[in-house]
Amino acid sequence: MTRPLPDIHDPGFAPFWAGTAAGELRIVFCPDCDQPRWPPRPVCGHCRSFELDWRPVTPTGHLHTWTGVEHQTASDLPPPYVVGLVEIREHPTVRLLGRIVGTDPSRLRVGLPLTARFDPVTDEVTLVNWAPIDDHYADGDSDGDSEERRQ
Repeated sequence: MTRPLPDIHDPGFAPFWAGTAAGELRIVFCPDCDQPRWPPRPVCGHCRSFELDWRPVTPTGHLHTWTGVEHQTASDLPPPYVVGLVEIREHPTVRLLGRIVGTDPSRLRVGLPLTARFDPVTDEVTLVNWAPIDDHYADGDSDGDSEERRQ
């Protein structure tokens, strides 16, 4: 069993995955009303426009919520690890999922400032993980797999 990977060629999300490969966090906006449209949808929920505009945004946010994964679901992703829902700082209505890395889970809190980390997992796929911005929360373990964390 290996980790499921995103379809980077899916037309609805391909610009997002092209951005992660380039080290950018991109989200889609409506060019008519300038509202973010996440997840990507064919029609803007605000003005009903069919137009879209993928733009890079500052790759920072705040932790909205998280959960610890304790059971093996993929052979190349051993537990425990933390998955979080991150509210994008510039666009708080946009929330992205990703692993929370580089800190002990006991230090997590709602509102914790995070920055995106673009981690290649294959030659084609780069995933977005999140790490604390404040060095006070970092424990120096970039993969979040410290011995202290496993206890």
